[in-house]
Amino acid sequence: MSFASMKMDKVAVRQDMKLRRDAMSPDEVLNFSRDIENRLFAWKEFSVCWDVMFYLSFGNEVRTDEMIKLALENHQRVYVPRLVKRERRLEVCEITDMDQEFELGSYYIREPSRLNTRVVSPSKIDAVIAPGLAFDYSGRRVGFGGGYFDWFLKQLPEGALRLAVAYRFQVLDSVPQDPWDERVQKIFTENDMINC
Repeated sequence: MSFASMKMDKVAVRQDMKLRRDAMSPDEVLNFSRDIENRLFAWKEFSVCWDVMFYLSFGNEVRTDEMIKLALENHQRVYVPRLVKRERRLEVCEITDMDQEFELGSYYIREPSRLNTRVVSPSKIDAVIAPGLAFDYSGRRVGFGGGYFDWFLKQLPEGALRLAVAYRFQVLDSVPQDPWDERVQKIFTENDMINC
């Protein structure tokens, strides 16, 4: 498959998944997110991680706010990304509660305010919950196209858990992958936990 056709395939996958996700009702988003949260937190390997990174959900993405609150209640240290667009990278920002100040970043995604936010090295992370529009059974992911999370996943220490939360329809038999794309190890859906 040529580079140009792979790009078109990724564009088509992104468009299809956005349409399907946007068509979900608020109740579906809430109920499926709750089921995914229960599955993630029931997995012992995740529950013993001390330093976990979540994305801050927007639109009809799997909701992470309640997951973040639960992780904090479980005395896990929680981090979320902040985009440094001009450098094409993510900063790892510690948060201590969901009531702190957030601002809209470059892509209208919530990020921690630049005031009073502690930034740490990616090497501190034990587990990351990576966002994505589509995944497959071998852990390949199609993100939003910026490459920020692929860059970030490369920075993680060996042994850090690379996880994803997704609706079951977002898991396909196969998704296109570029040489620089990074994979996840497990995908948690409302129906199951997929070992990649």
